[in-house]
This record gives sequence, C-alpha cells and structure tokens, in this order.
Amino acid sequence: MGYTKNIAVIKGAAGGFSADGGELSGLVKAERYSGELKVEVSLINFAPLSGGKYVAGISDGKTVEIVENGLFEGPSEADTSAGFAAAVCYVNGGVKLIATAVCGNFSMAVPKILEYIARTEEPAPPKKEAKAAPAESYDDEAVATENYYELGKTDEGGEPVREGEKEEKDGPCACEDEEDPDSREENFYKKMKGEIERVLSSYPPAAELNAATENSRWVEISYEGGAFYVFGVICEEGAPKYLCYGIPAQSREGPPASMEGMADYLEVKTSRGNGFWVMYQSAETGKTILP
Repeated sequence: MGYTKNIAVIKGAAGGFSADGGELSGLVKAERYSGELKVEVSLINFAPLSGGKYVAGISDGKTVEIVENGLFEGPSEADTSAGFAAAVCYVNGGVKLIATAVCGNFSMAVPKILEYIARTEEPAPPKKEAKAAPAESYDDEAVATENYYELGKTDEGGEPVREGEKEEKDGPCACEDEEDPDSREENFYKKMKGEIERVLSSYPPAAELNAATENSRWVEISYEGGAFYVFGVICEEGAPKYLCYGIPAQSREGPPASMEGMADYLEVKTSRGNGFWVMYQSAETGKTILP
C-alpha cells in the first residue's frame, strides 16, 4: 500500500469550549503507509480546562484509534487512505461531543467513535474485598448513587473521600500543590511540547506582546472575519511557567462571557486594541490559573 495523507478541518459541535468565544478550530492530519498510521490533532483555539479533559478519536468506519495528547503513531488496522472521521469529546464523568473533522464520506463513523470513547473512558468499578456479613441484614444488590472514586480524592488507605468531607489530619485546603495527584504525573508542557512548538512556529509572532512581556514567546492566530487571538508561553528561570490564551480588548471593562472569572487584563497597546484578556494555564499541571 502506498503513502497517503489526508487533512480535515475541525468544526465545533458544541459551544463554550473555545478560548476566544468563537467557533472551535483546528486540524486533523492522517498519514498512512504500509500498515503504519500517524495522526496529528491540532486543537487550535480550545480553551484550557480546570476539570475534565479532551479526548480525540479517529476512525475509518471500522476501526477506532484514540489520539493521546494530539498524536497517534504506530501500527493500525484503520485505513485512512480514502478518508476518515475524527471526533473531539469533553470527558468529565460523561462524554460530550464538542467537535468533529470529516474527510470524505465518513460522517457515519462519528457515532462509532463516541461509543468507543464512552466505553474506554468509563471509570473502572472499585475492587470488592471479601468481608464478613454484618449481624444486621443488607442488600448485596444495592448500588451507590455516587461514584466517589471518580472524584479522584482518597485517604491514605486508598478509600474514597466524599465531596464535602475532609481528612482530620489535613483539613480543608485551598492549595493543590503538594497533594494534587496531577503534580506527580509527567509535566504537562513536556507532554504537549510537540503540539505547542508546532503552533508557535506556524503563526506570525505577536510583536507587541513579545516586546512587552519578558521571557515569553507569543503568536497571533487569525480566524474568520479578520478576528484573531494570541497564544504564548511565558518562562521563568529558563523553564516554561505558563501557557497563555489572549483576546484583544479596547479596555479592562470586562472579559468576554466565555472568559468570565478565568482571565486577567494585560495592558499592551497594539494597532487593534489597548490590551488583552488573558487566561493562564500552568505549564506544570495543565490546570487553569484562576485570577
């Protein structure tokens, strides 16, 4: 089988997930050669998340592959030579379709992708341990109405902690630095570095922002109607500290509704405005830094 490359444009299927308040945008590129498949998903103006995650999948109508962190590369039975369907979902307890990308006549494959993502992202049930039957009667068919393991917080023995409860040793905590499980995972920037570098090298620099903010690199990304937003990386002591998404503004009177409570005003005069409403995302954990 020869080499094939197909590209499809991402189109939004749900509102409220863009960094600029406009339509979701991005690209899906699928390359296939001799049984090997390489898929790149570029989520151009998707907003950073404070909870949940984005999950992308691609299918030829028969086989579905999950695209982790914007890239899938390896052997696959999915044949994208004639086209494909791709879907991006927001997963947070449930699965919500927020964007699609279709190349060729493959739109019928989108439901298959959704079904596969829902199945693979379903939380695993907690393991049951053998326990002696209590003196009082009980219903062994009863099912908990809330999945506390899904909340992601457990005590030292691995038991789930219900929302609203706290461990006596720690008490309530407004800081997530040390106890946050995400802090023990691989650095978010390192996992997304390839995609971030592609964006920074694919768009023109935002000269005024680069001059106004030290140790940073910004680009300007245009979309429909001559509108644009900016994306940047700010470093501290030579290491990436924040990923930034900014919308041009004439004043600090208030951010767009989609950025309410999530953005700070950065005063930088340009030919098209007096500043930007900017959302900051931790390069370490990937979480949104709230004002």
